[in-house]
Amino acid sequence: MFSVLRWLTAFWAYQIVSAFTKFSDPVFDQISATTLADLRDDIVYDNFFVDSTTLRKLRLSGALDEYAGGTIMQTPFQYQRVNGGAIAPGSDITVMQKQILAATGFVPKEYIEQIPVNLWQVGVINSGPAAKVKIIDAYMTNAVQAANTDLGIDIFRHGQASSGSAITNNRVIFINGFSEAMNDGVNNSWDGNVFVNYGGQNRNGAIGNTLNSVPIWAGTQTGATGQATYKVLVEAYLNCVQEPDLGICNKALYAYLLERLEPKQRFAEEQDVNMGMVGIRIMNALIMVDKLCPSTKYGQLLPSGLSQTTAIKPTTFTSATLTATQNAISNLPSATTINPGEPFFWIRSKGWKVRPTNDPEYNFNFTPWIRSQTNADNVVGFFKVGINVYCVSPRDNEQIYGFGF
Repeated sequence: MFSVLRWLTAFWAYQIVSAFTKFSDPVFDQISATTLADLRDDIVYDNFFVDSTTLRKLRLSGALDEYAGGTIMQTPFQYQRVNGGAIAPGSDITVMQKQILAATGFVPKEYIEQIPVNLWQVGVINSGPAAKVKIIDAYMTNAVQAANTDLGIDIFRHGQASSGSAITNNRVIFINGFSEAMNDGVNNSWDGNVFVNYGGQNRNGAIGNTLNSVPIWAGTQTGATGQATYKVLVEAYLNCVQEPDLGICNKALYAYLLERLEPKQRFAEEQDVNMGMVGIRIMNALIMVDKLCPSTKYGQLLPSGLSQTTAIKPTTFTSATLTATQNAISNLPSATTINPGEPFFWIRSKGWKVRPTNDPEYNFNFTPWIRSQTNADNVVGFFKVGINVYCVSPRDNEQIYGFGF
């Protein structure tokens, strides 16, 4: 609910007056000439943006960690143990020091929303007691919502450069989201990509599988979607080394899961007291709907243009060529056309980092107005964010895709 309504009202009033001037005389009838419109102050209904459940949960779970500067956001991790074990008493041993630590590194990503303003409109027309809704307030509020929406959509994707057939789309300017974190360098993620490294660290090399999370395919061996079942959800939940506390899916998959419940259980949703949202509990995690989660079925129901850079609807892809060993956990068929269906994500929210910079210029902040050099009435401001979102322990998270009804 914002001030754009006032500007729109004035604009359309002008259009109506212009039309009446052409086709009628007098321009106003008695009622319209003497009666004000019923317009509430500072109320504009938002029929465009939707909230991000995932980002909301991460903020409430302590994932917010301001970035104070540096070449990269570096996170050390253990990938090896020291030598030792049972020995025969009195035996000689060879003492050897070996490397047990490595690190991932991520860089901040910049998001900017544009706020163009016409000073004549907002200062002369949309002003004083007649300005029931301030258009400049509407633009600034819209910019904040746009930035949150961009982050809420991009968190399901990746932030790596394209790399041959493994990564087919270049998203190096975006945050490092779910599809690259929950990967094992072998199997495709829900977006069709295979991420052989994470945070600049190669998977499956010297560090072994310590940064791996094996994507799970829930469809058929011909690449079609499969039935949404609790069996797949529970097994994927138990694949996580530490228990996840949140399940994220779109509206379609949430509906499928509810419809699989016995009728007597359908109203047994539980509430997350911190978020005030309800969900289906499996073990120690609540499954909740994120309206920005990619959806094959409902991907076209969100307003067009909600994201100007990232597709919300999954598309088909050809899976990697896999061995029987690689296929054993993922269940992904080798070299097959895959319909991603409805994806699902198990999240351990405490293992994620939301890293906005603490620099005031880029910490969810508005810039001063910049005047146009060619138009005396136009100015532009920007809402700027320097941030990244990444996972410190991918093995505590899991993605599943290929769900249908």
